[in-house]
Amino acid sequence: GLAGWFRSAHQVVVARPLAMGSDHIEEGVPSSLGAAAQYIRRRELDPRLEEGLTELEVLRRSDAWKSTFELVKKDGLALRDAPVDMLGDQEMVAEACWANGLALQYAPPEMRADPEVVTCAVTRAGAALVWASEDLRADRDIVSRAVSENGGALEYAALELRDDREIVMTAVEQRGIALRYASDRLRDDPLVVMAAARQSKQALRYASQRLKRDEKFLREAASQPA
Repeated sequence: GLAGWFRSAHQVVVARPLAMGSDHIEEGVPSSLGAAAQYIRRRELDPRLEEGLTELEVLRRSDAWKSTFELVKKDGLALRDAPVDMLGDQEMVAEACWANGLALQYAPPEMRADPEVVTCAVTRAGAALVWASEDLRADRDIVSRAVSENGGALEYAALELRDDREIVMTAVEQRGIALRYASDRLRDDPLVVMAAARQSKQALRYASQRLKRDEKFLREAASQPA
C-alpha cells in the first residue's frame, strides 16, 4: 500500500491507521505520496479527516490516486502504468477491469484472486478468465459469466466445469467452436453438439467420433438454420 511510497520519501511509516496526536495531514491534498509524507511530517491537521485514517484512505485522498482513477475509468489498460502501490486497491483495479476486462492481466495475484475484480473483468471480456486465479477458474458463476461473453473462455475453465452441461451449452451457444474445449463426454452429447453446430457448422469437427460416424445426425446438424 502506501508504505512503499512513504519509504521512497525516506519516511518510516508503520502499516497501521494514522492516529491523531502523532502524524497528521493538512487540508491541501498532496499531488504525490512523497508530498503526502512531507505533509504528515509537518503535522498540519486536515480538520476533515477523522482519527484512525488508514493508509488506503490517505492514498485515495491524494491527487495522484484521483488522476489515476479517472484515467483507468476511461481506459482500463492504463492500469499497466499505474503506480505499484495503487494496484493493491480493489476499487482502482475493479474500475479498470470494468472499463476493459483485459486490464486484469496487469493486476497483482491478490486482485486476480478477488471475486469482485474478476467478475468485473470477465463480464466485460470473457477471455480475461485466463488471468484469474486457479480457484476462480473453478468458480461456476464466474465461468458462466465468462463464457456468456465469449464462449471460447471455456478453454480456461477448470476441467470439472468443462464437463458441466449447462456451462458448456452456454459456451457453444455463444461460440460454436468452443465445443473443442468441452469434455469428451459432452462432445458425445447430441444436444450439445447440435447446439454448437447451430451456431457454427465448423463445430462438427469437434464432435465425438461416434457422432461423426452417424450420418443421420450429421445431416440434421448441418441442415439447421443459423
